[in-house]
Amino acid sequence: MTRDIRNKNVCVIGGAGFLGSHLVDHLIDDRGCKVLVLDNLITGLKKYVNDKADFLWYDIRDDENQLAKIFLDNNIEYVFNYAAEPYIPECFERPMHFFDINATAVLRVLNACQKAQIKGLLQVSSAEIYGDMKGKITEKDPVEPHSTYGVSKIAADGLVQVRWREGKVPAIAMRQFNCVGERETHPYVIPEIINQLNTSNTIHLGNNSFRDFQYAGDAVRMAVELLEKGDFGEVYNMGSEDGIQIYDLARLIGKLMGHGEIEIIVDQERVRPWEIWHLQSDNTKLYNVIGKRTPTSLEDSLQKTIDYYYENDKKWDW
Repeated sequence: MTRDIRNKNVCVIGGAGFLGSHLVDHLIDDRGCKVLVLDNLITGLKKYVNDKADFLWYDIRDDENQLAKIFLDNNIEYVFNYAAEPYIPECFERPMHFFDINATAVLRVLNACQKAQIKGLLQVSSAEIYGDMKGKITEKDPVEPHSTYGVSKIAADGLVQVRWREGKVPAIAMRQFNCVGERETHPYVIPEIINQLNTSNTIHLGNNSFRDFQYAGDAVRMAVELLEKGDFGEVYNMGSEDGIQIYDLARLIGKLMGHGEIEIIVDQERVRPWEIWHLQSDNTKLYNVIGKRTPTSLEDSLQKTIDYYYENDKKWDW
């Protein structure tokens, strides 16, 4: 069954964050939606929220009945949950905090959607659930997470599947691979590389892992189509299907920032012993639903990100 989100009342939980704010822009500017953003602004920023969106401070760890009332009071029909505790290096010191937000709170969101009779929920998951894999990863590959973060996302995926079977809660889980773009809210590898190369052609890096980077604008547009066309209770991978080694990524960013050769120094303090060495999406299941897409090239995605960095006075907002 195809659903049409155009001109509908939509709630984006986590809509003041990196991907969430891109989604809000797309829903308002391209889909004509009336959007309510819920965010606790711990990592997101109010200035990222589209001026045409309504905003309400909210923490998804709060009572699910309160959330259901918010949905009903605002005539919400569709929900996107981009709220998460995503910065993996911190999960080792705060595992309970990560699990509470990324898993337990998702159950509250699902229950609130059921009580408010929401027509569709897209729950954002992560490629981190897969662990180390060779080649492109499909939804049928085993899950072997390396962190509490990954385990929390597996739990959320399971809740989406089970609550559809148990209570017909109309939800889809989307396993998002790495993204690149404007408004980064955490010191991930791309903004960190840009920061270092702004002042020097010598860069300190850790693991030379392989990652699939998708432009944020592509990711959110495809996410909307997935909620419109995907099957409830299912999980779908979302990525560019391309990939690059981190050291080669640094060299490409250096070239785009006007450097010649850059010097890469392996910093042992940045080397992660629990690293996942290879993550690359296979979007076959997704494309069977929404159709094949040509992604924004990595070079163009990086250039947009670098331009944003310069326009933002050569700094990130964290």
